[in-house]
Amino acid sequence: MSKILLSISMLISGKEDMFKSLESLKYFKDAFPTEIILVDTGCSSEQRIKASQYADKIVEFKWCNDFAAARNCGLKQAHGEWFMYLDDDEWFENPQEIIHFFTSGEYREYNCASYTVRNYINKEGTMYNDSYPSRMVKLEKNTKFIGKIHEYLNPYRLPKKTFSDFVHHYGYVYKDKEDRQKHARRNLEPLRLMRKEYPGDPRWMCQLAQEYYGLEDYEETIRVCENGLEEWEKLKKYVVYAPAHVGALYAYILASLECLKRYKEEERWLEKALHSSLAKMPEMEPTVAFYWLLATGLYSNLKDYENCWKFFEKYFHSVEKYKDNRDAIENGTATITDGVYQQRIVYGGILRSLESIVRMEDVDLCRKVFYLLDWNDSRLLRQTEVEKQVVEACCSVDYHALWSEMLQTLVSRPGGMQEMYPIFLEKEIEYKTQGESAKLSRLRRLVSELDFPHKYILYTKILWMDMAPDTNSEEERKDRLTRLFAQLFEEYPKELMEIKAEVWNVADKWQLTLEPMLQKIDFVVWRRELERWLLETDFENVPKWQERISNWKNKEDIRYKALNIKCIEGYLRNSKPPFYGIQEVEQLFWQCSDAILDLYRPCYTQSALSDTPELLPDEIQFALQLQTLRQAREQGSDREVLEALRALNDTYEPMNGVIAYYAKLYREEVHNRNDEMAQLAAGLKKNVRILINAGKLDDAKNVITQLEQFIPDDEELQAFKEELQMN
Repeated sequence: MSKILLSISMLISGKEDMFKSLESLKYFKDAFPTEIILVDTGCSSEQRIKASQYADKIVEFKWCNDFAAARNCGLKQAHGEWFMYLDDDEWFENPQEIIHFFTSGEYREYNCASYTVRNYINKEGTMYNDSYPSRMVKLEKNTKFIGKIHEYLNPYRLPKKTFSDFVHHYGYVYKDKEDRQKHARRNLEPLRLMRKEYPGDPRWMCQLAQEYYGLEDYEETIRVCENGLEEWEKLKKYVVYAPAHVGALYAYILASLECLKRYKEEERWLEKALHSSLAKMPEMEPTVAFYWLLATGLYSNLKDYENCWKFFEKYFHSVEKYKDNRDAIENGTATITDGVYQQRIVYGGILRSLESIVRMEDVDLCRKVFYLLDWNDSRLLRQTEVEKQVVEACCSVDYHALWSEMLQTLVSRPGGMQEMYPIFLEKEIEYKTQGESAKLSRLRRLVSELDFPHKYILYTKILWMDMAPDTNSEEERKDRLTRLFAQLFEEYPKELMEIKAEVWNVADKWQLTLEPMLQKIDFVVWRRELERWLLETDFENVPKWQERISNWKNKEDIRYKALNIKCIEGYLRNSKPPFYGIQEVEQLFWQCSDAILDLYRPCYTQSALSDTPELLPDEIQFALQLQTLRQAREQGSDREVLEALRALNDTYEPMNGVIAYYAKLYREEVHNRNDEMAQLAAGLKKNVRILINAGKLDDAKNVITQLEQFIPDDEELQAFKEELQMN
């Protein structure tokens, strides 16, 4: 039997990607002597049987919240010259470098190795961070795992081989924020235990700070870091890897203070970090660069734009120096600093510094910095806060074509407009609310110059054309506005109902003729979108919209008639309620019925409307039955009213809620009416008794005769009649 070169141990618990992970291990099995050891921490019986087909050994481990113990269980079974470990939510992407490492004999020259773990943060796999953990070692008798969580192999001896091969890892893709924080809370207790077990070890202090930071408990993050720094300074233990982890403790304090917006305190800690003994160590240079990145954000928040740019320059030069030196990055950073030199974080630094440069109005420098970035990289998204700052900066200084060019680049990248639209909208609202007309004007000018198919940009073009300095004649401006509205109607007919009143007001102000444009819109599309819009919109704004459109729409046009129907129907369907009495509901009912019949009468014969209404669309049947209800109400027939309500309820389902509401009002009305009659009858019967006692028998007989019309079977009336006959 050939000597085993590599033992691969995997913890399996039945995760979604487990068999994809197991399949990827065949790369090694097919290439050189490899053994697969599976440690079962929670698979079902069926999953375990299937998984065993991939394994040389499978051992069961009763989970005890101790990752090192589980890893060591697999390690004890290993007989390979080298050892590798991974999880069942990771799988290799064609690991040819690792395979060549063993098949060529190169493995004899090294004691450890690392490959890339690509940690995805979205299901689509477009957003990720790369980390470079050392997952492979040459086995020694005393090799073991340490750590109940975030475990690591010890001893770990140089020299080290670095591979570009990577595994896919979706374990950090959480359903939502709560799911992510649940994962962080799970980690707190084992990390507290590790800190007690290894006092003064900055690794566990750093990991604990990381979890509190993820939970957004910034006060506790600061407390843990401060205690950790004090403890380490006192004991001075674990000096081999201390710089990276102690450096990260400073970084977490700075990042937490920034989140808490305690900028002056952050500035003091920045000075402390930059002048610490650690900062003077050569191996700390990559970590110190992260302090410079944080300083970029700090001075941006303090509006100290020169310092912001100064620290970004230092940061960026360090990035250029170390970005291709993975060993330097890996050895000089930990946890929060793992990604310092990854482009996604560099992006944040550039964007922050960009705000400062725009405000300095250094156009040449701004252009140079802006185009340092590959704007087609999807990882540039999710920089919302700094993008807001860049937009704010562009709107705070005098106009320059470069600002428009920059915004054009931001909206043109994949997913860019989706990212930028809420920012534009937020800034527009902010400037209006705060009365910052100059900023609002600059924003509209910049957005109006963007070339991108989006309704908001068209709206803004219209608004800017209305408010721009008078560089064209009135007729030229009117012509340009008409063409913009025509483009809006043509490209966004479905969104027509959502156009802001501010935009329509421009059309009214310049007396634009819009009817022909509306008439070109497909009627079916109009009705469908009208229905959707009326169900979703705020009905407080509908009357204004209806009033405005009625000013320039021919009331004979079917689109106006459809609008009239749906607006009335919308009021009814969305009532919670906007009206309170039965008369108000009935008024809208009758208006709705009249509007529907007005629209459809030209389409159907009178005989169809009167003889076979059941063959007509539900909407027409509803209108006809409303007419029946109206007649019953006018005639005062409670029985016919109830019949009409039952028919209505079976005819037009969208209005069932309104019908139920009306029925409730009607029952209350009948009940109140009966109560009033009972009170009146009681009063009149009291008068009959008084008349009889006073001997006014004829007057008593007349009152009884009137009462019998309303309460013919009343027993008390019958008793009065018998008494009068005796007299």
